[in-house]
Amino acid sequence: MAAAREVATAELLVTEGIRAGTVYFLGEERAVIGRSEGCDVVIPDPWISGRHAAVERRGDELWLVDLDSRNGTFLEGRPVREAALQADAKVAFGHTQATLRAVGRAPGVPQQAAAVRYLADAEKLVAPGAGDAAADPVRRQLSALQAVARALVDAADLDESLGRILATVAAAVGAERSSLLLLDAHGALVPRVHLPPDAPPRLSASVVAAAARGRAGFLVTDARHDARFAAAQSVVFHGIRSCLCVPIWAEGRMLGMLVLDRGLVKPFTADDLDLVTAVAYHAALAIERARLQDHARTVDQQRRRLLRHFSPDVANLILSKSGLKEDPLSASVREDATMLFSDVRGFTGLTERLPPLELAQLLREYLSEMTKALFEERGTLDKFMGDGLMAVFGVPVAQPDDPVRAVRCATLMRARLAGLNARLPEDRRLAVRIGINTGRVVAGSFGTPERLEFTVLGDAVNVAARLETLAEPGAICVGESTWERTRDHFTYRLLGERTVKGRTAPVRVYELVDA
Repeated sequence: MAAAREVATAELLVTEGIRAGTVYFLGEERAVIGRSEGCDVVIPDPWISGRHAAVERRGDELWLVDLDSRNGTFLEGRPVREAALQADAKVAFGHTQATLRAVGRAPGVPQQAAAVRYLADAEKLVAPGAGDAAADPVRRQLSALQAVARALVDAADLDESLGRILATVAAAVGAERSSLLLLDAHGALVPRVHLPPDAPPRLSASVVAAAARGRAGFLVTDARHDARFAAAQSVVFHGIRSCLCVPIWAEGRMLGMLVLDRGLVKPFTADDLDLVTAVAYHAALAIERARLQDHARTVDQQRRRLLRHFSPDVANLILSKSGLKEDPLSASVREDATMLFSDVRGFTGLTERLPPLELAQLLREYLSEMTKALFEERGTLDKFMGDGLMAVFGVPVAQPDDPVRAVRCATLMRARLAGLNARLPEDRRLAVRIGINTGRVVAGSFGTPERLEFTVLGDAVNVAARLETLAEPGAICVGESTWERTRDHFTYRLLGERTVKGRTAPVRVYELVDA
């Protein structure tokens, strides 16, 4: 392969005009600048001649040569026929200004001039105060979109983001008043942000409706003499003249509308409509991103609430069924909930014999094993009560086998406790008793606004708690309603009818018989 040839690497950076921000690499010997496609550096400035000027190498110097251009070639503000160039020289052709820079030699640059846009140059050229961007539609759009991009990244919330986007586009097109409308829950377009902020929005319902129906941006040069809107009361009342109305769309859905207006002295142009249309796309991105973030945040908060009571599987099942349309923990009546109460028999004696920290560790291990058993059967942890536990099956999502799973959970809890006891000294082993009952309850979050707790209330809950106190250590007692729903799955013996505290009618009690 032939070695790379050393060539001149002078660069021409366009700083003002239709190609602002573009860097042209100049050829080794001569680069012709002009509007014609045959030139080495093509700049479509109508004030530049077809073949306007050339940069050519003469020995170790670069020279700027005017090619009999119609409007002249300038170096450092002075017209020239030909002149030697130094690095950072300021040159001008028509309405285009440029800087010659990086004069030197380096391998690998092609003979034919090429054009690029350096990011650093683009940032400088579209920055505020970098010249008259309004005179160049392309540069103005770049500047506006850069400001919009910053708003998308830096804004703390949706309102701040939309406010900055609206302020950017209003300044870019010179709007006197502007509004950004969003669809509300009823499908109506309502102002979310508007400028000036201390004045009411100035909107034409007929223009907005026309843009929404047509799914296209509207440019109205003079609304008072436009046959489509001249008779509209809002146009007459607000004195709306030149108006831009552009829908904000995302994936075939209208999210809102950008509405801008100003007086007739300097009406909006097609370039203004193009700019507002581009900004509307970015506004849609901001809205969609904010809504996705809000949705994700709400789902996460809901899941965190649910995980306080339910296993991850149950929490996901609840969210899949209820979504975010309703609160799954709001109060409601459930006809067939099954409650499970468990309690450690003789725990009070342990509190007398064990040091507090050892007792706390033992209780943590015990409750951890009980909770694992509960979540394996997809039960709901209602609350811990010292050494006791209250669980519910069938709330907030009911399953046909809730009573069966409750009894199966009780047997699993006994098995888990047996495994724990096998690791403990004999004087620290625990015995659990369990009561289960099925019936009608009110389930939901109860308490004060500052502290709400999910629980179930009703006679069926009270009976389950009393059944646990009737059980012997290691026994599982169930009420008649639970027995009726599970007798085909488990074996029981009837203990008889018992009177329980807080209830006038006796309760028929069944004890689970080990297989």
